[in-house]
Amino acid sequence: MRYTARAFCKFMMDSIVAKGTPVREIKKQIIEEAKVQGIDCVLELDKMRLRDKRGVSPGIVYFDDKFIDIGREMFVEPLKGPEMKKYYGQMQVYVIRWHPSQCSVDPIEEIILDEYIYMYNNHKHVIEKLSELSGVPAEYIYYTQTKSFPVEISCLHIEKKLKWYSVSSDTYSLRLYDVDGTVLYYKY
Repeated sequence: MRYTARAFCKFMMDSIVAKGTPVREIKKQIIEEAKVQGIDCVLELDKMRLRDKRGVSPGIVYFDDKFIDIGREMFVEPLKGPEMKKYYGQMQVYVIRWHPSQCSVDPIEEIILDEYIYMYNNHKHVIEKLSELSGVPAEYIYYTQTKSFPVEISCLHIEKKLKWYSVSSDTYSLRLYDVDGTVLYYKY
């Protein structure tokens, strides 16, 4: 998965994995097979993740010590650094900074939410995470949630067609549920 490319993902390879193989071993196998096949991508064992493929959307993040059910399609996602999601009670969320005055967006980043944040729809905690990421005080941050992945909305429509929320918004039900890969826009 590459988020800056026009086509955010492409077929990489077919691979056969023995039942009972831990995810970390599958990642090693993918790296080796990519080298053998001459696939043009840089994969590092501790800077990549495997995740379930839900149609065109990225699903649950698989941890190195876990096992994957047989017969799965999955995404291989290169990471900028080590995996930030440490346990299944957390949720990985993609965030995109929107610049209304420039009608542009920054490259996609991610935040990791703890269980109590998304289970109780506490949007103030999401804004606090966005504040940590951006360095901007929480009271100046607004955010909105997209309905699909990949995000296919024109920059001309981001400001007007999406509903924006702030730390002072009375009610807002985040529809994060229990699925990694949700996409949020934010601005300040």
